[in-house]
This record gives sequence, C-alpha cells and structure tokens, in this order.
Amino acid sequence: MKKLFCLIMALLIIFIMAGCSETQTTNNSKLSIVAVSFPEYDFARAVAGDLADIKMLIPPAGEVHGYEPTVSDIRAVSTCDLLIYTGGESDTWTEKLIDSANNKNLRALAMVDFAEHICFEDHNHEENHDKFTFDEHIWTSPENAISIVNAIKNTLSEIDAENKKAYEDNSKAYCEKLDKLDKDIKVITENTNKNTLVFGDRFPLAYFANNYKLEYLSAFSGCSEDTEASASTIAMLIDYVKENNIPVVFINELSNTSIAEQIAKETGAEVRTFYSCHKVSKDDFESGKTYIDIMSRNIENLNIALH
Repeated sequence: MKKLFCLIMALLIIFIMAGCSETQTTNNSKLSIVAVSFPEYDFARAVAGDLADIKMLIPPAGEVHGYEPTVSDIRAVSTCDLLIYTGGESDTWTEKLIDSANNKNLRALAMVDFAEHICFEDHNHEENHDKFTFDEHIWTSPENAISIVNAIKNTLSEIDAENKKAYEDNSKAYCEKLDKLDKDIKVITENTNKNTLVFGDRFPLAYFANNYKLEYLSAFSGCSEDTEASASTIAMLIDYVKENNIPVVFINELSNTSIAEQIAKETGAEVRTFYSCHKVSKDDFESGKTYIDIMSRNIENLNIALH
C-alpha cells in the first residue's frame, strides 16, 4: 500500500508540474500573426520583431488569385491574434476564413482600408463597355506602406499593450527606411524629362505611378486575368516605344516575358523587371529580403528607363 501511495503521489506531482509548465508556456507565448502575402508579412515582421510568430499563407512565388486555403491555413487563422490581408478581389476567400475561424479574439486588418483607392479603366470588349476597378496593390507606394505599417503598430499595441513601446520603436525605424526609399525614388523621377513607363505585362502599380507622377502604357490593366494581349495593343506599344525612343520595356517579377520580348525584338528596347512585391521569389524569401530590399531594385531600372 505504501508503494502504491508513493506511486500515486509521484504521478500527481508530475501531473501538477506538467500543468504548471503548460500554463507558463501559454502565458509567455508570443503573439500569433497570419499574413496572406508578402507585403503584409514583411510589414508585420518589421513591427513585431521577435514578439510574434508570423505565418505567410501564400507560399513564395505563389499566386494569390484563386488560392485555396489549406487545413493548416484554417487552423492558423482560427488560433491567431491578428490576420492581415489585402482586402481586394484577389483575396476575397479571406473573408470566408474570417467567418469560419470561430475565433472571438481575432483581429483582422485589411490593407486597402489605409489608402485612397485609385481606379483603372478595364475595357471589356465582349460587354462593349468600360469597367472601372480599383487597384488593390496599395503597398506599391512607399507612402501607403508607411500608413500600413502604422496601422499594424496601432493594432498590435492594442492587442499587446505591454509591448507598445517596442512596436512604436520598430515601426518608427522601419518608416524611416521607407521614407528614405521614397526620397531615393524621387531623385530619379523628379530629375528627368521622361515620365512614361511601358509594360509588356500587367500594371499593378497605379499607386506607385500616382505617387511619383508617372504615366504608363501596358499590355493589360491592373491584374487582368487575360493571358494574351490583342495584336492592336502590341502594335500600339511597339509604335510608342519606337516613336519616343523608350529604352526599357518592363515586366513584373515572376511573370511571362513573351509580350515584352516581342516588343523588345521590334524596337531594340531592353527588357527589365519592375518589382511590385506582390509575389516574392523563394530565394528572396529564404534569404530574408525585405520589401525595402526588393523595391530598391527598381531605382536602377527606373533611372535607365527615364533617361
């Protein structure tokens, strides 16, 4: 009986210690943030630092449009403290995730709520009328990126008031870098006689163009789902490049180059990449590249295109 009693007591102590250990882990656990794609992932990472675990739903080089959330994604949203997403047509599926999360403490932040929307004209030949759709890629303007970073800072400070000072310091440091990026781009765009960019691709950069007073011509508007540009559109782009001695035809990162290469072949222009940060390559993601690192690549290409 004595041995049995000792065994029961030992098991009870182990159980209690395990319970205390679990409670302590829970109390000291980091915030959990889920970001749908790279821009919001990077902004959250910059603000939260080591104070949060951050999961990016769309894998590197993955496509936001038509994405199907996995069981792991659903579980992550159901248990996270903050979900950050674009809030446009590309990730409408996120609303279903929020509705089905069964997480009364979940805070959701849509980036489109932090900038004045810019619309582009999308001509639908079949319906024979012009459709105006707002460009949801608001982060392509560093000024808008600053607004988003501050919104994340404010939200995290509300969720975790104890670490408010850290969130404020982190966001301030990152916004200073964003401000420098903005100024570096303006050095190029404000000291040139040219102001038109040519894209043999889609143009998800309306906020960038607006920020720096640039015009653009593109094979497709916004994030059009079209995969083939019309012959008349390609001919128009070729003529414009020839007549205006345009040195660069841009493509988006991780995009099809065929249209741009066709224009380049006819005009002698160079094909270069313009980074919108809508997608991130596997190499860039694994090496820890930031929004600022990637957007800074556009400075040299802009300098060539506008001079």
